[in-house]
Amino acid sequence: MKKIIFHSILSYLSKKEGTVSKMEIKDLLFDTLSLIKGFRVEWGEIQKFGRGKLLVNYKDKVLILDVEEVSESILRIWNRYSDSPPSPKFKKS
Repeated sequence: MKKIIFHSILSYLSKKEGTVSKMEIKDLLFDTLSLIKGFRVEWGEIQKFGRGKLLVNYKDKVLILDVEEVSESILRIWNRYSDSPPSPKFKKS
C-alpha cells in the first residue's frame, strides 16, 4: 500500500510545476487508495468522523485515515522542494 501511494504521489508531483493545492493532494490520495485491489474508499461523514477523514474498508476491517495530516505533510515537503534552487547540472568533459 505504501509503495502505491508513494509512487502515485511522486508520479503526479513530478509532472506538476508551481503550487499544489490541498484538494489536489486529497483527490490524489482518494484516487490512489481506490486503485488498490480489494479496497473500498469513501469520505467519512464530517459529523461522525470529523473533517478530512477517508474510510478505507478491506476484508471487513475499516481504517480511518486523516487526510488533513497527510496532505499537510505532502504540501510542506512539496513547498520546501519547489522553493529550493535547482541542482547544478553536470558538465560533460
